[in-house]
Amino acid sequence: MKLCSVIVKHFLLIIQATFLFYYPMSLFAVEQKDLDKEVWWVHPDYSQLRPHVIAVLPMVNMTFEPGAADILQKQVYLRLKSKGYQKIEATQVAQVMDKIGIQTPEQLSGISYKRLGQELNCQAVIQGQVNQSARQHKVVYDAVVVSCSLQLIECATGSVLWKCEQFRSAHRQWQLDPFNMLLNALVHGQDSREDRIAWLVQEMLRSLPQGPVVVVNDNLLQKAQEIKLSEPKEQNKKEDE
Repeated sequence: MKLCSVIVKHFLLIIQATFLFYYPMSLFAVEQKDLDKEVWWVHPDYSQLRPHVIAVLPMVNMTFEPGAADILQKQVYLRLKSKGYQKIEATQVAQVMDKIGIQTPEQLSGISYKRLGQELNCQAVIQGQVNQSARQHKVVYDAVVVSCSLQLIECATGSVLWKCEQFRSAHRQWQLDPFNMLLNALVHGQDSREDRIAWLVQEMLRSLPQGPVVVVNDNLLQKAQEIKLSEPKEQNKKEDE
């Protein structure tokens, strides 16, 4: 009887240990599924409404990290050209904001898009906000998360041409023991919030349709050259004439 009792006791301990190991993993899998979210939309007539010149407006910061909105504006501005759009210089945007009395991004809600288009000499504007940019500490894992939303708005009509919202986990590390917890704190504690936001902007702009300008990357010159699209059919007609 004692032998049977010992066997049963060990068996129960094995079951308990297995449960304690795999149950947190199942929770992590569920949380990871809920954590990574992406929602985007493109106007059905985007091919006809596609803007040529875009201005990137100051972004709203909903986080406790100072400068996050400035980073979002900068990263969108830097990556917009690779999508085939001409952009208004960031310094010009800042000057226009001062001219019309905009001191915070929230004040832009009182300015019409039509006026913004006239002041900035652009056809559309991109505005958005940083909803979250921080680290999350859980029992068995550590995650660096960032959440942003962007939308492209036609100045003439105020219509939304494209919008995207993403909530992503940039890094995930298991920390099943105190050593891993300490290691993760040392490694991810140095994460740059600019790198986190830059990574997310790159993912978000994938859903933005290509613009009217073809960008050719030259690996030797390490620069981009803009080439305007031409109409092959019209060229062929002229050559025939």
